[in-house]
Amino acid sequence: MKSWFTVTVCLTTLILAGCAGHTHSLIRDESDRDITIGTFRHEGPEGASMALEFRGTRFEASGFAIQRNQNLAELRRKYYPGKHYDRIFSGLDSDHYVYTAQPELHSSNGTTLRCSAVWRSGGSPAGHCVTAEGSHVNFRFE
Repeated sequence: MKSWFTVTVCLTTLILAGCAGHTHSLIRDESDRDITIGTFRHEGPEGASMALEFRGTRFEASGFAIQRNQNLAELRRKYYPGKHYDRIFSGLDSDHYVYTAQPELHSSNGTTLRCSAVWRSGGSPAGHCVTAEGSHVNFRFE
């Protein structure tokens, strides 16, 4: 009975951990100094979300689309013929996907940041935002 309880607790923990979204935190040293806090989530039941504190104002977006792409022509040139290419083409090897998102972050005072993020499978999002005045602000998440 004890082993059944232990197995149940372990499985429950794994299931709950698997359902939680993958959240990245801002790397301040590699981001614009006017951004003080930031998070980016691209997995989980709540969907995608991004939040930045820029010049003392919090900007947020949620539910934006994330595109998944891979350059099969380039991958074919590199890996064809072979088992590696067969795994890539069949979708079993997802290490070659590149993800992109273009969230529009809004603040409570009505201003917006139009952002663009890119990351490789297993990597961390990085990109830039454009302010209403046209300034570019770089960010990088861990």
